[in-house]
Amino acid sequence: MAPSHAMPFLLYRAARCASLLLAVALCTGASRLVRPPVLDAPVASGANQAGPNAAALDAVWALEQEWLQAMRRGDTAVLRRLLSSDHIHVGTNGRLRHKSELLLALQRGQVRFLTYDVTSYDIRITGTAAIVSGTYHAQLERMGVREISQGRYLRVWVRDENGWRLTAHQLTAGTVPRGRP
Repeated sequence: MAPSHAMPFLLYRAARCASLLLAVALCTGASRLVRPPVLDAPVASGANQAGPNAAALDAVWALEQEWLQAMRRGDTAVLRRLLSSDHIHVGTNGRLRHKSELLLALQRGQVRFLTYDVTSYDIRITGTAAIVSGTYHAQLERMGVREISQGRYLRVWVRDENGWRLTAHQLTAGTVPRGRP
């Protein structure tokens, strides 16, 4: 799908991301491997034994950890490398930010994470896309006001000739049970 005069560029990018998510949702069978969700504080537990996508699952898991550490530290240099050039971020309030806007907000201290923990996760690999979903809990300062945020997240990593890059990230705030059911 290419942008046209009738469709603003922002809608084109949102449609592109939605198309990717729809394609992933429609994939079934051997092309979709799932790492079982880990409840509580997830930690890397060694090599993934998920068949042909084991290396991709482990690479995405390592990048998820690198991204999480960079968000906790507000490390925009690392985030600049991890985020794709057309990265979009949808926050809990529905606000859409592009890569440059997100990095600028972190750089200026408009958003600062005091804690940021992933409490469960699931990684699905299909072709050159990795869909990571799960739950999170964070304490942050937004414009000097302390907040607690918890809910669900969805991140889309896309692999190209330069490796895996985070292309889309959406947060949905809500009450999420902690611990085992």
